[in-house]
Amino acid sequence: MAMAFVGEGFLSAAVEVLLNRIISREFQHFFDSKKLDILPLKKLRITLLSLQAVLNDAEEKQITNPAIKEWLDELTQAVFDAEDLLDEINTEALRCKLEAKSLSQSTTDQVLSFFSSPFNHFQKAIHSKIHAVFQRLEQFALQKDILQLKEGVSSRVWHGTPTSSVVDESTIYGRDGDKEKLKSYLMSEDASGCKIGVISIVGMGGLGKTTLAKLLYNDPNVQEKFDLKAWAHISNDFDVCKVTKTILESVTFKSNDTNNLNILQVELQQSLSNKRFLLVLDDIWDGSYVDWNNLMDIFSAGKMGSRIIITTGDESVARAMQTFLPIHRLASLTTEDCWSLLAKHAFGVNDCSQQSKLEVIGKEIAKKCDGLPLAAVTVGGSSSYQIIRRLLEQGTKE
Repeated sequence: MAMAFVGEGFLSAAVEVLLNRIISREFQHFFDSKKLDILPLKKLRITLLSLQAVLNDAEEKQITNPAIKEWLDELTQAVFDAEDLLDEINTEALRCKLEAKSLSQSTTDQVLSFFSSPFNHFQKAIHSKIHAVFQRLEQFALQKDILQLKEGVSSRVWHGTPTSSVVDESTIYGRDGDKEKLKSYLMSEDASGCKIGVISIVGMGGLGKTTLAKLLYNDPNVQEKFDLKAWAHISNDFDVCKVTKTILESVTFKSNDTNNLNILQVELQQSLSNKRFLLVLDDIWDGSYVDWNNLMDIFSAGKMGSRIIITTGDESVARAMQTFLPIHRLASLTTEDCWSLLAKHAFGVNDCSQQSKLEVIGKEIAKKCDGLPLAAVTVGGSSSYQIIRRLLEQGTKE
């Protein structure tokens, strides 16, 4: 199996994908609508989190400890099997959704069809399958203690990493449609009666929210439209004083030592006064309605047509920000775009089209990235993928 070649770089991303799928709204809705017991799925998530917490330690120690290397290899296969199970559940969810749309049968026929449908068999089998996957992964969780693996950073795919507005557009794939849609809103003079238009980009971690914001922020037409632009990374601390200082420093390009909220907010208001500004508040994890409204009082000093872009993984945060547009929910990349991104980071400017075996393996790996750009980048730059590449290149020469 091609996946067996993939090591540490991909495993962290694969576990992150599984966790995001388990807590996704679509997944939860399917279990609720079919009255399936959600408890086994919750247990599976807890086990994955406990394994995720020691992956970095395991990946470092595998070089000198063969037992840990074997543990990682076997865990990788178990994670792939768990992903296959989630694919099976997704397939059944789609089947049920299509059946629900069919109105050609009478009510009686539909009831009879339901009780004789494959779903009953699925319902009986799914719990035992989830339980089997849970037990298998639970064994790995027990073994991590025997191997004395330590908890550290929860994952290499960590959402708290500071961001900036710098972007290399040549490394971005599959976001042209999203960019053009949101750009039209940025350039529009109509903000539905709002002086300051707020645009929210929502999606799971690693999906490319920050990247999309960068594309918009650096677009030449957007740059010409606004008198002032500022980028502020917020992360999980929406303390109004810290947020105000972060935004002010981004606007003025100067550090500020004061923690006096009044001084900070007055200075920020003066900096924005009578300017058409574009402000990006990246990676907001939390934010109270009251604190946000206090900030909006400051932002209102700007000219009509000013815009604020927020990125967040929590839709409730976007709703609290009172966006003047429908929330922009970022979709996953296509497998082809994932492969292009993976290949870019694996090969750079070199062409891999002649490496047919490597391309076949790479496209199979791209499928496992589940549409997450960050997963594709992680895999493309991983040491394991580079080893595969060198081995195949050597084989071609021989």
